[in-house]
Amino acid sequence: MYRRTYRADVARIGHVLAGLSYPAAKWQIVAHADHYGADAVTTAQLWSLAPGAYPDLAAVCSALGLLPARGAYRQQPSQQAAGRDVTR
Repeated sequence: MYRRTYRADVARIGHVLAGLSYPAAKWQIVAHADHYGADAVTTAQLWSLAPGAYPDLAAVCSALGLLPARGAYRQQPSQQAAGRDVTR
């Protein structure tokens, strides 16, 4: 099995899609991987992408579940509750 870590998967996908011009539609991504000679695991992963255009490699990896989705990080509060000045 190829999957060792998510970093290995991201590196493998990045290697297969190197040289692809973005934004790219799903069919362009799959065709590029096929032209590269991607293995069956990578090809199956790319076929599982939702139809649409992907602006960059990070978007492809996010759609595959290899990276967190953009904007998925929680915003840090502007001030910690313990640091607020409370007047009694």
